[in-house]
Amino acid sequence: MGDPLSHLLPTKLAPPRTASVLVSRSAALRKIDRGAAGTLVLVTAPLGSGKTTLLTQWCREVHGSRLLAWLSLDERDNAPERFFSYLVGAIRRAAPEFDAYIASPLDAQVALPLEHATTVVLRSLWNLGRELVVVLDDFHVLRERALVRAFSYLLDHAPPHVHWIVSSRSPPELDLAKLKLTEQLVTLDSRDLSLDGEAIHELGRRLCGAVLQPDDVEYLRARTEGWVAGVKLALLTAGEHASVSDALRKAVGSNHDVARYLADVVLREQTEEVHAFLVLSSVVDRLNGELCNALLGITRGPALLAELERAQLFIQSLDTQDPWYRYHPLFLDFLRTQLACTYGDRIPRLHRAASAWFAEHALPDEALTHAFASGDRGWCLELVARCAEAWMREGEIASVLQWTEKLTAEEVFQSPAICVARIACLILSRGFAPASLALQDAQRRLQTAAPAPERERLSRQLSRLALLHAVLSDSASGIELEASPGDEDPDIFMAGAVLAAKAYQALRQNRFDAMRRLASVARETLQGPINPYMVGYTDVLIVLADRAQGHMKEAVDRCEAAFERASRGRRNPVWVNAATALANTRYDQNRLDEAEALCIEVLPLLSQAAVFETFAVAYLVLARIKAIRGKYAEAWQLLDYLHSVLECGHQTRFLAHVCGEKIRLSMVEQSPARMKVVAREFDLGERMRRGEWSERRFYDETWEQLGVAQAWVLMAKGRHDRAHGLLETLRASAHEAGCVARETALLAALAVCHWRAGDPTAAFAAVNRGFALVPRFGFSRGVFDETPGLQEVIVAAATQRKLSHVLPARYTERYQDLLSLGRSEPAGFAVLPSAPLEPLTERELQMLKLLAQGLSNQEISERSNVALSTTKWHLRNVFAKLDVTTRTAAIVKARERLARNL
Repeated sequence: MGDPLSHLLPTKLAPPRTASVLVSRSAALRKIDRGAAGTLVLVTAPLGSGKTTLLTQWCREVHGSRLLAWLSLDERDNAPERFFSYLVGAIRRAAPEFDAYIASPLDAQVALPLEHATTVVLRSLWNLGRELVVVLDDFHVLRERALVRAFSYLLDHAPPHVHWIVSSRSPPELDLAKLKLTEQLVTLDSRDLSLDGEAIHELGRRLCGAVLQPDDVEYLRARTEGWVAGVKLALLTAGEHASVSDALRKAVGSNHDVARYLADVVLREQTEEVHAFLVLSSVVDRLNGELCNALLGITRGPALLAELERAQLFIQSLDTQDPWYRYHPLFLDFLRTQLACTYGDRIPRLHRAASAWFAEHALPDEALTHAFASGDRGWCLELVARCAEAWMREGEIASVLQWTEKLTAEEVFQSPAICVARIACLILSRGFAPASLALQDAQRRLQTAAPAPERERLSRQLSRLALLHAVLSDSASGIELEASPGDEDPDIFMAGAVLAAKAYQALRQNRFDAMRRLASVARETLQGPINPYMVGYTDVLIVLADRAQGHMKEAVDRCEAAFERASRGRRNPVWVNAATALANTRYDQNRLDEAEALCIEVLPLLSQAAVFETFAVAYLVLARIKAIRGKYAEAWQLLDYLHSVLECGHQTRFLAHVCGEKIRLSMVEQSPARMKVVAREFDLGERMRRGEWSERRFYDETWEQLGVAQAWVLMAKGRHDRAHGLLETLRASAHEAGCVARETALLAALAVCHWRAGDPTAAFAAVNRGFALVPRFGFSRGVFDETPGLQEVIVAAATQRKLSHVLPARYTERYQDLLSLGRSEPAGFAVLPSAPLEPLTERELQMLKLLAQGLSNQEISERSNVALSTTKWHLRNVFAKLDVTTRTAAIVKARERLARNL
């Protein structure tokens, strides 16, 4: 299945590698140890105070005795979805059973509720049920106030077995009053972290091999106030002089003298080569030997980095395996100041060289960051065009939009490749309004552009983009949904995208043959591995068509093959689409553990999804699985979150699915009040009054989903005749469209409707018609979950030998949890355990015998010469005495009792 944390940077989820020369600050460590028994330990001290080093020491000391999660924060974590994704990843790395799931927004147009992420994490923390310490380092980088407030809420409502340690350069804006009053807060500040005389003496011995005299120790402590960075800087320099005492007195006066000290002492003491290396290499955030060689035009980059690390000159290894380093933030700030003052004219060239190196090594985000910093707009355009082409093939639509946004409209138009890529990605991400504006602007500029060979090609591409926009946005009617000579285009991606879009629309119109032809031509046009995203997308479309037509084996085989291909690479949009499709397939196969694992792995990556379909399917499947497991609150959270996203994106098609899920979940929970709220929210009653489902029409998914939801509302009110009429209208439309899967589901709903109306004969007939449509595979898990009560009807039909189709042993085994089927007798059902039963009257015993024969209420009434109303009254008494609530359970107990002559 792959590592569910593979999309996260591992260096953020573990304490950093600390220098080998350390002194133990035992008092501060003991204070953290005491505080970690409460809710929060807050460590606030200025830069260079050794906060991270102290927390790393503490983590190492308690490793193995405590469950620890670590998260190093950075500026990009101000995005709530990134912060919570990493928080969940950090906790899951420590406790794999932690079951929170956080997804990122689809695009900037969708505003997602921060409360959802907070609630999800809180719920999962409460479910964790064992002691956990979570360390958040560098909390001061979080400047997004809503995010800080959300974390404050998390602190206030976290379970008692979860303990937090937060480090920050300044006091964070957290609501700590309650924690202070309840003595659940322990704070450490610069006084706790400052080095005392003993620690300075030990650090001097271990850092530079010098035995400091008491006067030297006291002078250094007084002048630095125990500030770790100041002490270390002074010792590193003094250790290189014969007279340590004299050197210390020249080193540093106070915290405010650090910049002057670094300039006058640290850099001056370096060779000219090292001095230039330090200052010039500070242009990048992280560095390795090869990058430094490219930046500075040298060959000793790796050796110089190794020397700096051995000298502990404020450089830190980022990974034990890859040779990447970074400078200490304090040192980096100073070096960059020096860079601007000393080598200001070289900064653009350094950025340009860094950009070229990162581009050559397939690190596009860093390449583009330095490209824009270099000011070389021509290089920016070239690099954006090059990256956009690769991103389009991989489906990295969000990246295309992010970086093309940094260009002016004139620059975008100057590069036809960028212009086409941006508009195409706006369309594919369903940003139809901005795509339309961009198209109009490009067409207007094209009219006034000077004649050139590129102009004619761009004109054709804009026409193709207009067609793509019209197909996907439903903004034009009469578009021929067939492959035609006009679909051929030198631009392979654009030609394939239009064909795939036509295939998608043909699928939505239930034109399955046309869809398959279009998808096949699209695959041939896209040339397989050259365009993995669009090829994978056409695979998913064909899977959906196979499912709709009831070709389940073909759908499963194609889905598994697509996932296997996608899993050979990284977790990109190609993988996200394939994994979501496979999760849906595994769910339908009743392989719930596999489906749930895939969904949880997919959710943090949904920001890469270009379309709402993938987003919606992942959440709907996971919500159903949570409901199956009885975790109704989690199911509601997932559905509410999905509802908010779809509503912001105006996605009425999938909102209809959310409506149906919420209605059925209300039924399962037996919550009529909640059902009433949902029905009102989606105007189901008003739609019914307008006659929306009064007659059959061209099958439409939104219309059908809302209609089924209204049918359940009617059944809940006991209005079975009206529900039957509505469902029959929907079924007839699905039948005419050739949607076998939906007709099967609607027949299942009709069966339950008949059953609830007291007409088992009609119920059994509907079940048999459903099985006849899918004889090889039977009803899928999705049909059972869409149709509460279906298993009861099937159990009764099998018990009474009313099924026209023998259920294969493989099917009964796969769905044993639903049907309670016995292994030894495929057509039989497990016997329920007997319990002491209240004696029945003679009349009730007579009714029981007739009931055991599988007769309906009307047939029992006729056989016993008793009025139908009286028959129902007797049967209610029988149900009460047998301690059952359903007809099926009563039949089972009746046969038990009669077999024992009771």
